[in-house]
Amino acid sequence: MNKKSGFTLAEVLVTLMIIGVIAAMTIPSLMQSTSQQEYKAAFKKAVSMINQAVTLNYALDGMDGTDYQGTSFFNLMTQRLNVMSQKAGSYELYTADGMFFKATAGAGSCEIAKGNADTNICANVTVDVNGMKGPNKVTTSTEAVYDIFTIAVYPQRAVPGDLTQSEVLYRK
Repeated sequence: MNKKSGFTLAEVLVTLMIIGVIAAMTIPSLMQSTSQQEYKAAFKKAVSMINQAVTLNYALDGMDGTDYQGTSFFNLMTQRLNVMSQKAGSYELYTADGMFFKATAGAGSCEIAKGNADTNICANVTVDVNGMKGPNKVTTSTEAVYDIFTIAVYPQRAVPGDLTQSEVLYRK
């Protein structure tokens, strides 16, 4: 008698069904994790871009954040970032890499006090790291990272706008 060994159709279908259920449960969480990592990387890039703009402006023109306080910081951004389009009246601009920036006034005077390198915020910059694409929500937690962040600009440096966003940026 000739006996062939192999898998039956029922065994193959059950195996494929199990693989499908496992994939359906894990793929959404993997996609969300990937998006959050993309937002974090883009936020790091945005902070770096603002830092480079402030540093370059100081090196070339001898002017730091104290010379561009509040919404006038928009002028520094338009000079030193790779701007695609801008709305001058609303202090908004889009960069060539698809990021959206909006400058707002900082908290009071940002003069450098004696003995302190930075005392007050010169400007706040809101950045949407993926431009017009969703979800267009502000990141308020380290567990759910979205695409809108705040950057605080001091006289000679830029840092994440609050403690939560600092945790998002620097936590591994």
